[in-house]
Amino acid sequence: MRSAFAVVATVVALLLSGCGGNNAQDELAGRSLTVDTSFVVKTLDPGRVYEPTGNVVVHSLYDTLVTFKGADISKPVPELARSYTAAPDGRTFTFVLDPAARFSDGTPVTASDVVFSLNRLKNLKGSASAIVKGLSVTATGPDTVVVTSDAVDPNVPTILAEPYAGILNSKRTVEHGGTDAENASSADTLSNYLNTSTLGSGPYVVESFDAASRIVLTANPNYWRAKPAFPRVVFQNMDVQNQKLTMTKLPASEIALDLAGNALSELPAELQRSGSPDTYYQLRLHADPAVSPVTANPDWVGALRAALDYQGAAALFGPAGTPAAGIVPTAYAGALPPSEARTQDLDTAKALLAKSGVGDRPVKLLYPAITYGGVDLGTVAAKVQGDAAKAGIRIELDPAPIASFLDQRRSGRVPLSFSPQSLNYPVAASVVADLMPGGSTAQAAGWAAARADPATVAAAQKVLTARDVDEQVTHLRDWQRLMNRTSPYITLVYNSTTVVSSANLTNAGYTAAGWIVELADIGTR
Repeated sequence: MRSAFAVVATVVALLLSGCGGNNAQDELAGRSLTVDTSFVVKTLDPGRVYEPTGNVVVHSLYDTLVTFKGADISKPVPELARSYTAAPDGRTFTFVLDPAARFSDGTPVTASDVVFSLNRLKNLKGSASAIVKGLSVTATGPDTVVVTSDAVDPNVPTILAEPYAGILNSKRTVEHGGTDAENASSADTLSNYLNTSTLGSGPYVVESFDAASRIVLTANPNYWRAKPAFPRVVFQNMDVQNQKLTMTKLPASEIALDLAGNALSELPAELQRSGSPDTYYQLRLHADPAVSPVTANPDWVGALRAALDYQGAAALFGPAGTPAAGIVPTAYAGALPPSEARTQDLDTAKALLAKSGVGDRPVKLLYPAITYGGVDLGTVAAKVQGDAAKAGIRIELDPAPIASFLDQRRSGRVPLSFSPQSLNYPVAASVVADLMPGGSTAQAAGWAAARADPATVAAAQKVLTARDVDEQVTHLRDWQRLMNRTSPYITLVYNSTTVVSSANLTNAGYTAAGWIVELADIGTR
C-alpha cells in the first residue's frame, strides 16, 4: 500500500489551441486528444513505471496478458492472452496467447517475450517489483505461459493486468541494453531508449517525451486490435488551476485528470464527469503505551471514533466525498455498504472518555501540510480537532512539510497522524497484510500481535488464505467490521478520482484499474 500523495514535478501550463492562421496545426489539433494533468512521471519503461502519469501512458503503449473492460474491475479479461485458467490450488495460472498479437514492429508476441518481460520486471527490483516478487514464470510452449505464486493468491491475474506487467519485444529489448538477468537492477540500460521508442504491442507508440512539459503519443500502425479513434494523444503538464480554467472554456476533445473537491461543482454543466471513491483518509493511532498511553487506551480510541462527524468530513471534499463505512473504498470489491457508514455519537464518546481515565490530556495530530484531492488537509485535521473537542477530547494540530511528515511516520514514534491512502493495484485484499500485525503500517503504529484482538487477526488470515476471489471478498468485509471496533485506525472518508471530459467525447470514463482512463477507447460523438 502506498501513500496517495506524491511530490509533483515542475508544473508548466501548455495550451495547444490558438495557433492563428496555421491550418495544418489546426487540423492536427482536431484529430488529437488532449490530456491535462499535473505530471508525476519519471520513465515510460514498464519495468520501472510506478507513478500516476506514467501508468496512464505506459498502459497505452504496452499490452498485458489480461486487462479490464472499461470501468469494470471485477474480473480481468484476456488481452495478449486469448484465455487463462486458474488451478484449484489458488497458486497456478495458465495463459494461452492470442496468435494474432503483434508488437509495434509487426513481429508476433511469444511466450518467451512474456517470460522475459516478467522476469525483467522482477529482477529490476524497482517499486513494482515487490508486487511480483513471489511469482515464477515459465513457458510450456510457444504460446503458453504458466505463472506460479509462492503463496495462495487468487488475484495474480489482476496483478498481471497492471502497466508494470507490460510485455516487451524481448529480442529488441536485448539489442537496446535490456536484460532479464538477476543483476538487471544494475545491468539493464534500456529505460532511456523507451522514453523515445516503444517496444510494446499497445494501441499507441511514443512520439516524444518531456517529463517536465509534454508527452505525445501516436497510433501504432501495426496495432493488432481495433484502431483507436484518435491518431494522436498529447499530454500537457498543467496545474489544477489551469486545468479548471481550460475546461471552463469548454474545449473539444480534451480531458482533465486532477480536478477534485469543490472545483468540480464550479465547472460548466456541459462537461462530463466520471469518478469512483478510490482513496481513503485515515487516522493512525499508536498502540504502544510506551509511546503514547493515551492513544494506546482502547476506551480513548473508542471515544475519538464516536466523536467524529463522518458526514461533515465528507462534505469538505465536495461532490466527490463519501463517509467511510470501512477501510476499503467503494471503487473496489469488498467495500462495506454505505449504510454501514459511521455517524457521530457524542454521548457515547463522552462516556468512553470518562471510562478511559485520560481526562483532557492533549494529543498532537501530525498531518502533511499539503492540498490533496482538492482539499487542504489542514481543513480536515481542524475538523477532527473540532469534533473531538465536542466530546472533551483535546487534540493539538501538528502540520509538517511532506518530507518531514513521512520521516516522522516512518520512525514509529508518532502517537496520532492523518493521511490519505490508496491501493497499489485494484485488489482491496492487498491492504490487509500491511495493516495487520507484521505489516509495515502496523509496525509503525506499534500494533503487535500481542496487542491485537485474536478474532481480528484470524479474520485477516482468512482473507490472505482464500483461494477464491468471491470468498476473499466475503472475508474482507468481515475483517473490516472487526477492524472498525478493535484496530488503531479510524477511516474518515473516501474521495473520488474524477475524469472531467469535454462534451463531444465518448468512453472517457474513470477506471480504478490502475491507469485512470482507457485512452484507446475514447471516441467522439
